[in-house]
Amino acid sequence: MGKRALKYGGKSGILPEVRPVFRRYPIIPQPPSDTTNQGYADGVPLPSKKGFKFEREPIQRPVITVEERIKQNIDSQAPKEPIDESKLSTDELWRLKRNEIRREHLREAYLKEAERLKRIDELKAKREEKRLREAKQQTVHEESEATRLTLPTIDSYLEGPIMRPRTEEEEALKAEQRLLNRKGQELSLKEKKATELLELYHAAANFITTEEELERAIEDAFDVNVSKFESHQMVVENKLSGYSHAFSSIQANEALITDEVLGEIDGQPGLSTVKSTLDSEIERLKRQAKMVINQGGEP
Repeated sequence: MGKRALKYGGKSGILPEVRPVFRRYPIIPQPPSDTTNQGYADGVPLPSKKGFKFEREPIQRPVITVEERIKQNIDSQAPKEPIDESKLSTDELWRLKRNEIRREHLREAYLKEAERLKRIDELKAKREEKRLREAKQQTVHEESEATRLTLPTIDSYLEGPIMRPRTEEEEALKAEQRLLNRKGQELSLKEKKATELLELYHAAANFITTEEELERAIEDAFDVNVSKFESHQMVVENKLSGYSHAFSSIQANEALITDEVLGEIDGQPGLSTVKSTLDSEIERLKRQAKMVINQGGEP
């Protein structure tokens, strides 16, 4: 056991830490660090040390890439011109080979060290990503656990208002929604009244409006028509026996379905047809009036 073993707690067989190849300057840009609480405050004298200069704030060391180091430390030391080895002595030839081998080993050391640092940075990035992901999962778990343990109780609901008051934006949105609902109901009511008025208009075609129609209706009512009486009697008997009930229901349903699909009322034009006709007529009158005005005449 030598004297140097005392430096490592009296244990032998322990190698010292590997000296970094790129010790002074980094080979890639370093991530920005928070230097708010680093350095020396104003008014505090800087310490002094022989051969070293202290700065009040940390200085970002310049980046020197591997290519720049190889060009500066290796390629610049190589001979500029080819050397005739036949004219060299044995010692000079040995020194030339030795320097060449050293330069190649240093180049290889630079490249391998750059690859090693790159792998270390990748492992650190993966480890940091994994740590952040686990921390996020832990935070979500803690929030869910905290939510489970702090759910509001019935007493907490009874202590304060059950519903929170609406904000100004929610109140304005609610007012607009109510206005829209009211306008929609008014439109539906007006369309219903218009449909009923249109039904009355179609039914008025069968109304008795003149004396001739009244006399004809009286004659038909008191006139004895044997064939018509027999047909009515047959219809009554069929209804009493239930024979024509299904057929009449089918006919009535077909008429209702046809009116609903075509937008008609008892086979007559419905409200949508009347509206579209009026709109097209109004549009035609507008175009005609515009043409007359453009021609310089009177509509």
